[in-house]
Amino acid sequence: MLSFEKRPQPSKFWIIFTPILAVILTLIAGAILFSTLGKPPLESLKIIFWDPLFHPNYAAYSRPQLLIKAGP
Repeated sequence: MLSFEKRPQPSKFWIIFTPILAVILTLIAGAILFSTLGKPPLESLKIIFWDPLFHPNYAAYSRPQLLIKAGP
């Protein structure tokens, strides 16, 4: 029978790599979802993540909102 054994110390590689891997897999899943819906995946991800911060028409409103929502 298989059993789990606790490691004496967590792997430093996985401590750093796990959040990065989670973000990458989330972006891939989002791209797959958008392409399934018939939308261009890279353009959709750009609209969600890039335009609120750097688009000339939206950034003036979105940047302060990001700080408000990210705060405590």
